[in-house]
Amino acid sequence: MRKLYVPILGLFVLLGLAQCHSKAEKDLVGVWQLQQMKVGSTTLPGSSMGNWLWEFNEAGGYLADVAGMREKGFYTLKDSSLTLQLGKDKSKPGQVYKITRLDAVELDLVSNEKQTTSELRFKKRSVGDVNQDKD
Repeated sequence: MRKLYVPILGLFVLLGLAQCHSKAEKDLVGVWQLQQMKVGSTTLPGSSMGNWLWEFNEAGGYLADVAGMREKGFYTLKDSSLTLQLGKDKSKPGQVYKITRLDAVELDLVSNEKQTTSELRFKKRSVGDVNQDKD
């Protein structure tokens, strides 16, 4: 009888570990729409960039849709660092953003690239809102 408990306990431990996602990872999953972009000292409303959407899934994939141009890739989230890796080639360097705010509604990112700082503010969208925009 005791031999039966060990595999069952092991199964529960594995299931528990498989369900482990940080609060940040749970908050990131979903569809985000750009609200505002600041490059240097210039602030642009998100609508001036077209309909800029980023979708993050639980499996670590992302889809970016910027004014109808789409790209797919993978993301990693570690501490306050979000890395977007275009395509399937993980050997190429990805785009790295520092997360300054992430909750169930807002996502603020900072990118420092080539001595230019960019700040992006996204708002989480519901699936119904996104489907309505596409019709």
